[in-house]
Amino acid sequence: MVAKLAAHAARQTYGIVDMRSTPMRRMTDLIRGTEGVEARVRDGVAYIKLHVIMERGVNVAQVTAILRSQVAYEIAQGTGLQVDEVVVKVEDLRE
Repeated sequence: MVAKLAAHAARQTYGIVDMRSTPMRRMTDLIRGTEGVEARVRDGVAYIKLHVIMERGVNVAQVTAILRSQVAYEIAQGTGLQVDEVVVKVEDLRE
């Protein structure tokens, strides 16, 4: 559920055009709706790693900051979990 919330929040963020999983995880993630998201929860705290493709021409630092904030907010609101870390890896830029 945490990974789905993170994926949904990421896809709704301006400047994010796609998410990318590793080839080994791609099929499973597509079925689950969690492509590009690694999530783990330990002792009521969520740790998130996102693999995103951003729109070319956006301010990458600004979009990354907004993405971190939005994902943390959605998870906290949807689950009540504290989000300790949201790591964003920009895998590519696309038109």
